[in-house]
Amino acid sequence: MPAPLPPDTIVYAHGDFRPLAQASYALEERGVLFADGVYEVVRYDRGKPFALKPHADRLANSLDGIDLPGLDADEVADLSNELVKRAGHDHCKVYWQVTRGDLGPRDFLIQTPTDFKPNLTLIAYPTPPLQRDATALPPSGGAIIVEDCRWTKCWIKSLMLQPASLAKTAAHKAGAVEAIFEREKPGTTESHITEGSSTNVFIVRDGQLLTHPNDGWVLPGITRDVLLDAAQNELGLPFAEQTFTAADLKAADEVFVCSTTQLTAITSVHGQPIGDGQPGPITTAVNKAYTERILAD
Repeated sequence: MPAPLPPDTIVYAHGDFRPLAQASYALEERGVLFADGVYEVVRYDRGKPFALKPHADRLANSLDGIDLPGLDADEVADLSNELVKRAGHDHCKVYWQVTRGDLGPRDFLIQTPTDFKPNLTLIAYPTPPLQRDATALPPSGGAIIVEDCRWTKCWIKSLMLQPASLAKTAAHKAGAVEAIFEREKPGTTESHITEGSSTNVFIVRDGQLLTHPNDGWVLPGITRDVLLDAAQNELGLPFAEQTFTAADLKAADEVFVCSTTQLTAITSVHGQPIGDGQPGPITTAVNKAYTERILAD
């Protein structure tokens, strides 16, 4: 379990930079009462953000998706950069959270005042430095498959994370590193793999990368897009954005998951080995290409 941040850690809250000990939420904050907000996570290596503009653009889309006005996502990116400087972290992940704030007594009806400003919170969490290592394999572990019982607007990076948290916890109890969601979508008669509890999912079949289409049923992952671009333009790998089943996943030559802070090889599903039970050559090549992009000057 990660160590808690010291109380003197500099964060952004209540409109300025301040120690963590001086940041708090009102009891009737809508982010607390209704999970009424959205978030992003941006990685920094050597003090430099990776894919900062795509994260800001996705934040703007999420804000539009829940009709939360009053915030410029590009300004959030600038504040994120300033926080990293003030916190003195060369390597970290910065959590961005935007909530609708305290609008008075708890009410399902959203009544936004004319002078409304949302609550913005930024927290920088230190991370280990990323290293170049031509012989290194990506981190790996097992996965389980669980029902995707989340809401249907998965393209919004919402604070409503209880289903994902429960799924991740179930995976941990099973000795796995990720829970992979499976869902029967309206208008279909077949269940498909969508994404992980905090990741996008890729399979490798006959040398081709497959991942679920960016059709609203998965989060449009920034790392997902980077990996698809690297696979095509640097590795020359064929890929397709198409649905696949749990059976396809279990029969794949390789499986891996990715998010802002990780690419992890999935070497088994419910204890059944994927391939030879080790990170595969395509997963390893994609991971190296991703690392090189992050570390590029």
